[in-house]
Amino acid sequence: MEAPWNGEKVNMFMRCLAIIFVICALVAFSGLLFSLLEEGEIIFDSIELRTVIGMVSAPYFFLLFLKVAVTGHAPKSWIPWQ
Repeated sequence: MEAPWNGEKVNMFMRCLAIIFVICALVAFSGLLFSLLEEGEIIFDSIELRTVIGMVSAPYFFLLFLKVAVTGHAPKSWIPWQ
């Protein structure tokens, strides 16, 4: 099954949005790492299904948007690094 975007060129507005998303994700991740180093541990009392889905899908979307932000083209497959 082929990806619907299949390497299309992305316009500048969408590329800027991808850059903003990547910057926000890096700030959020660095804040999480800073709090982990400061506190020593992160405790999850109850993890909901939405949280698990978000934690699993976040790296994929980060790589997808990073590819768009850097190259200006959508990936040619469902896997951004190919």
